[in-house]
Amino acid sequence: MSGKFEFNFDYISPFSYVANAAVQQISERTGAEAEFRPIFLGAVMQATGNRPPGMVPAKAAYMMTDLQRCTSRYGLGFRMNPHFPMVSTRKLLRATCGLQDTPSEQRRFIDACFHYMWAAPTPLKPDDEESIRAMCTAEGFDFSRIQELAEDGDSKATLQANTESAIARGAFGAPTFFVGEDMYFGHDRLDYIEQALKAQA
Repeated sequence: MSGKFEFNFDYISPFSYVANAAVQQISERTGAEAEFRPIFLGAVMQATGNRPPGMVPAKAAYMMTDLQRCTSRYGLGFRMNPHFPMVSTRKLLRATCGLQDTPSEQRRFIDACFHYMWAAPTPLKPDDEESIRAMCTAEGFDFSRIQELAEDGDSKATLQANTESAIARGAFGAPTFFVGEDMYFGHDRLDYIEQALKAQA
């Protein structure tokens, strides 16, 4: 089996962290190519009138239990980021967009950002320059280049285009997946994505 599916994500979303691991597994099982699309979740929420689960008391109470279950299933470390949700991930998302011409480096950067956001002992504060610098130093990224990509006009335009495209196609949160124009929301819908990929084969 082969094919492609699109993974729309934001580092601020802990369920996108889970999805990142699940995406790797589905690609290994099926041979399908994942297209990584950073989106700014704040803009998606605003455009659709959605609310983060952490802002709904009953959902917030359940979310911690659910995240422990989900991360355990995929063998992931997890601790809540103390800066969540009142931080902006735009710098990291723009830098990720800027790395799209070097897919292996982009993939490694995505993995690092998710790990430092949701698992590393020292939590990443994604809108803090020194926190990003520390992550880059530890993981072997050129901080100056990451910083340049985060402020690059093309990176900004790509993030905006990704976000607007996701909204136009019906996205209301993250992670959101597309197989063609068929949308799937949530990391727990990847079995349906596998079915869709098989149908395309």
